[in-house]
Amino acid sequence: MDPCYKLNHLKLFSDNIFANGIKYTTIIGEIEKCLKSFQEYGLKTAVGFAIDMSEHNVETCTLILCILNFDCHFFCVDFKYNKDDTLLLQSSGVEYMISDDPQIFNQALWKLYGSFIVFETTYFVGKIKTAQTTEHLEICYTISTSGSTGTPKIVHVPFSCIYPNIKALCSILEITQHDKILLVSPPTFDPFVVEFFMAIEKGASLIVVNRTSRLTPSANVLRKITILQTTPSVLRSFGTRNIRDLFHPKSSLRCLLLGGEEFPSMQEIQLWLPRQVAPTPKPVRIFNIYGITEYSCWATINECTHLFGNGNLGIALGKPLDNVTKLQINAIDDDMPLPEGSACKGELLIGSFVRHCYIPQFDKNMHAWRDNEIIFRRTGDLVERDAEGNLYYIGRVNNCIKRLGKRLCLDSLENKLGRLFKQKAICIWHNTSKQLLICFVSEKQEDAHAKQNLQSVLKNELCDYEQPDQIKFINEIPLSKHGKIDRHQLLKNIVEAKEKISETPLTILKSFLDNVLGIKMANITNKTESPKKRLKNNLELSFTAAGGTSFHALSLSMQIGEIMQDSDTQRQLLEMLLSSETTLQNITHFLKNYSRPRPIAKSLAEAMLRIPSNINMLDIKMLWRADLRRCVDASPSIHDNVVSVGSHSHIVLSFNTKTGEEVSRVNLSDRIECPVVFISRDLATVGCYDGILYGFDFRRGKISWQLNVHGMIKAKPIVTKELIIVASYAEEFNIHAFELKTLSSVWQFKLGNKGIFSSPLQISDDLILFCNLDGYYALIEITSGFPKWIKQLESPIFSTPAQLETVSKELILAEVKGRVVVCSSENGDEIAYFQADGNIFSGITVQQANSNENVQLFFGCHDKNVYCLNYKTTTKHLSFLWKIGLNAAVYSTPIVGFEGTLVACSTKGSVVLIDLRTSQLKGIYSINGEIFSTPCISDNKYIYVGSRDNFLYALEAH
Repeated sequence: MDPCYKLNHLKLFSDNIFANGIKYTTIIGEIEKCLKSFQEYGLKTAVGFAIDMSEHNVETCTLILCILNFDCHFFCVDFKYNKDDTLLLQSSGVEYMISDDPQIFNQALWKLYGSFIVFETTYFVGKIKTAQTTEHLEICYTISTSGSTGTPKIVHVPFSCIYPNIKALCSILEITQHDKILLVSPPTFDPFVVEFFMAIEKGASLIVVNRTSRLTPSANVLRKITILQTTPSVLRSFGTRNIRDLFHPKSSLRCLLLGGEEFPSMQEIQLWLPRQVAPTPKPVRIFNIYGITEYSCWATINECTHLFGNGNLGIALGKPLDNVTKLQINAIDDDMPLPEGSACKGELLIGSFVRHCYIPQFDKNMHAWRDNEIIFRRTGDLVERDAEGNLYYIGRVNNCIKRLGKRLCLDSLENKLGRLFKQKAICIWHNTSKQLLICFVSEKQEDAHAKQNLQSVLKNELCDYEQPDQIKFINEIPLSKHGKIDRHQLLKNIVEAKEKISETPLTILKSFLDNVLGIKMANITNKTESPKKRLKNNLELSFTAAGGTSFHALSLSMQIGEIMQDSDTQRQLLEMLLSSETTLQNITHFLKNYSRPRPIAKSLAEAMLRIPSNINMLDIKMLWRADLRRCVDASPSIHDNVVSVGSHSHIVLSFNTKTGEEVSRVNLSDRIECPVVFISRDLATVGCYDGILYGFDFRRGKISWQLNVHGMIKAKPIVTKELIIVASYAEEFNIHAFELKTLSSVWQFKLGNKGIFSSPLQISDDLILFCNLDGYYALIEITSGFPKWIKQLESPIFSTPAQLETVSKELILAEVKGRVVVCSSENGDEIAYFQADGNIFSGITVQQANSNENVQLFFGCHDKNVYCLNYKTTTKHLSFLWKIGLNAAVYSTPIVGFEGTLVACSTKGSVVLIDLRTSQLKGIYSINGEIFSTPCISDNKYIYVGSRDNFLYALEAH
C-alpha cells in the first residue's frame, strides 16, 4: 500500500476537491511538471529540501507533495518571520532550498540552479554549500522544535513515526472524502503535517487561507470547516462570537482538536457552547490532544464530555493515541520511573518501539536503532496520575518560582484563575523586579465595578503568596509563530509600557491600590452614595483594612524601596503599611513629601569593606564541592565526620566532611529547605515540602519512617529524649509532637493563622519557643502542648529566635520590618528593642562578651549589613555596637566561627569572615550563586554552606 502522499494514492481521489476548489487531478498534473523540472536540473533524490513558506497556499502544498514523490524529505522554514533560519538550515542537513524570493540566493551560502513554475508562481531552487547531509536517511520531513520543551533542536521524522497519528486520527474522527479541514497550523509547526496528511489520506478537502485569515477567519471560512485542529490560543483569537458560531447547531464543524498548549478549563468551554435547553442533535466533538515535536506529533487523546473533568486538575490528557505509544512518569527527585498504574506525580516521558524520530543532538546514529528498542523522549511537563490511571497536566517542570518563602507553580495558578473566572488568565513572573503579573484578556474595557469584583474574588480566593503585584487587562494575547502564547513578548510589552511612565513611590502605590486592591486614589464626596461605598472608595482605611496583607506590604515596600535608596525611609513605609492606625491618606502624604536622595556613585570595591593594610587576612580556599542538581537553600548539618543537606532536587545527600566523598543519598518526593537533625549514631530526620517528616539512616541512605503533618516543613524539628516536635505550614495544626519510639501523635497545636518558617527554640527541658508568619510568638510546654503565653509582633517573623545565657534567660526575636526585640521568657513582654535600617530574614546569633554584664547579638539585614548589638544585662539596655556592609542583602544567619571571627554570607555569593575584636573584614570567598543557606563550621577551620548554583561548598580557612 502506497503512502498517502504518493501519486498512485492521490489518483484514487482525482475528482475530489483538494483545496480551494482545485481538484486532486489538477494537483497531480502540477506535481508531475515539478518532478520533470527537478530531473532536468539533475537534483539528487533521497536528500532534504527546504521550502521557504511564509504563507499557506496551494502552490506550497503542491511543492511538498512533489518533494515527497521525488523520494526526498521536506523542511519548512519562514525567512520572512525568522531571519535566523539560515542557521537552522545549516544544521538540518538539507541539500536544496526552494523559495519564491530570488534575493535569498544572493548569499554566499547558496548556489542557484534555476527556476520553475507552479500554478503561475515562479519558484527558485538552489543548493546549500555547507550542508551536513542527511542523504539516504528514511525521512519524511524535518522540523525544528520551538524550544518550549528545552533548547531548540532539529528533529527528523520518518513516515513510520507520523503515519500512526494519521491512521488513528482518521479512524477516531471518522474522516471521509466529504470533510473539509482548515489548514490552520503554520508549516513550521508539526500539527501542520497532521492536518495535511489527514486530508490526503482520505481524499478530503483542505481549506487554505493566509496567515491573517488563519488567526481571524471570516464567517464564510468558518461555515465550511468540518475538522479543526489548533492551539487554544489561536482559537481564542477567533473571538467569542465566532467560537460560539462554531458550536452552533447549524455549524458544519464536527470535530475540534485542541493541543500544543494547556487545554482550556471546562468552565471556559461551557462559555463557548450554545445556551439552549434542548440537546444539540450532533454536538461538536471536542478533543484534548497532547504530544511533543520530539515524538512527532501527537501521543495522547481524550474526547471531552461535559461530565469528564476533575474539578481541581482539569481535563485529562487521555489515553495513548495508538497501540505503539508508551507513557512513563519519572520521579522529579531521582529521575527514576515510577510504578505503572500508581497514583503519582512526575515528569512525563513518551516512547515507542516503532515511532522513532532522529534527533542529531541526542542520537548518534539513526541506523543503529533496532525495531525492538524503545526510545523515550522527555516532555518537560509535570503530570499527575490519579488512582484510576487518568493523566492530568500540572505545568512545566521548570515553571515554578519561590515567592516570599513559598513555592508557586505559575501553571497551577493559571488553572485556578481559569476555574474562578471562566476565562484565560496568564501569569508572568518578572524576575528583575520580583513581581507577579496576572493578565486577563478582555475584548472590551473593564468597567470599575467589574474590576473591583475581580479584585474582590482574588483577595478572597487566592493565598497570600498567590496575590498579584499587578493586574493587567489586555485586548489580545501575543502569539508565537506556532500559535502559542508568547510570554516573553507579553512581558516585554508590559515592561516597555511601564518604562514610558516615570515611576515615583507615589505612582507605584497608586497603581497597586487601583489594580490590586480596587481602591481609587481620590476622596469620594458624592452624597448619594451609601456610607459603605464611600468608605470603600476613600483613603481613610488602613492598608490592611483595605485588603492588603503582610505579604503585600513587604512586596510593596521592597519595590518602592528600590527607588527610595534609603533604608530608613523604606522601613518607615513598611511600618505604616502594617499599622492599623495609619490610613492610606497618611501613607500617600508621606510618599508625596518624599524627597529622593542624590545618588552616590559606588564601585563594587567601595560597596565592600575598606580593608586596612595592617590587617592579617585569613586565606579561604575550596576544599571540595558537591552537585545537588538544584538550589541548596537548606542549611547543612554536621554529625561526627558527616555533613548532610537537602536541596530543591528532592534529594538529601550526606558526605564525608574532609574528602567530600558521598556517604549516602535519600530521594524524597519534593524539595527540601529544612535542615537535617541528627537523632542517633545512624538516624536523622528532615522535613520536606510534601508535608512529611522523614526519618532516615544517613549511613546507608534508607528511609526508616514517615510522619505526615499535612503542610510544608521548612523549620528545623526539635528532638528531645522522648519527643519529636515539628512546625509546618499546615492549615489545621502547624505544630505537632510525636513519640520518638512509637511515632504516635502526642499533641497538636495551632499558632495563629499562617505557617511557621522560623525554626523553634528549645529554651529548657520543658519549654519551646515558636514564631510564625502572623507575627505570633508563643512559649509551649513540651509535654502537654499547652501555651504558657502567646504574644504578637506587628509583622511576620522569618527570623529564628535566640536565648541569652543570663540569669533571666531573655529571648531575642526579630520581625521582618527590622525590629529586634528582647522579651521576658516568663511572660513574653517586651523589655527592649532596636530598629535596623532594613527588613530582617536572618536568624539571631548570641555570644557572651568578656564581661558577664554584656551579651553581643549578631544578625544579617536586607540593607546589606551585618549588625552587632550589645545587651547590658544589669540595665536591660539594648544598644548598637557596629555594622559592616557586604555587597548584597544578608538572609542567612551569621555564625560565630574560629579565632574570634563571624562567618556571614550575602545573596551575591560572598562568604566573609569578620574579626569580632576589630569589626574588620578578615577573609572573603566568592561563590557564583546566591546564598540563603546558613553556614556551619567544624574542626575550627572548615565552613560548609549551600548555594543557589546547586552546590554544597566545603571551604577551609587558614
